[in-house]
Amino acid sequence: MPFVNTTYRLFLESSLSTEFGGILQFVHDSDFSDNPQDGVLHLGSNTAGLKLEADSNPGVDDITITPVDILPNWTASTAFALGDAVEPTVDDTYWYQVQSITGAGETGATEPTFNTGEGSTTVDNEVTWVCMGKNHQPSEIKLASTEAGLDAAVAGASLSLGTEILSEAANSVEIHYRIENAVSNVRNTAGKAHIGFSINTVLESAA
Repeated sequence: MPFVNTTYRLFLESSLSTEFGGILQFVHDSDFSDNPQDGVLHLGSNTAGLKLEADSNPGVDDITITPVDILPNWTASTAFALGDAVEPTVDDTYWYQVQSITGAGETGATEPTFNTGEGSTTVDNEVTWVCMGKNHQPSEIKLASTEAGLDAAVAGASLSLGTEILSEAANSVEIHYRIENAVSNVRNTAGKAHIGFSINTVLESAA
């Protein structure tokens, strides 16, 4: 986690009153009629006298946030439980959930060729996977420093937050996001997040 050993966190308000819980859960219409869905998070620290910089080259390199695919990849000779979800090591744009297991529920030594038809199954040693349909991709997210900037933002691209973020609410940085759902099949992905935000490794020090 990039915020380990720092007081900086993501918050729901510019006052830095409520810390972001880590999960954004959206309900999407399968006909895409509710696209897009916008929101904002705030990056900052309530501790006075601090600054946040990129660890790679403090004060020079930008702090960046990037939409990333966070579905776990399939792994060989690994025990899985009912309901676990993965995607192939080479993303085929579908996601798969454990439908049934035998024995210890261990995958094979080599990756199977997953059947991509929604509802189709793939036998993988002691695991049977069911195709849940298309997965969500980082390209469904736009990031910008202002709400107006979302219109021109590049889907899936990183957002620069500057070379330094000072602590206290007055200096918090806005991260506006736009979700443009591209998946029409109906599935509940609660607890099986497909997309996340990755922040480069950062360094906190006295301002």
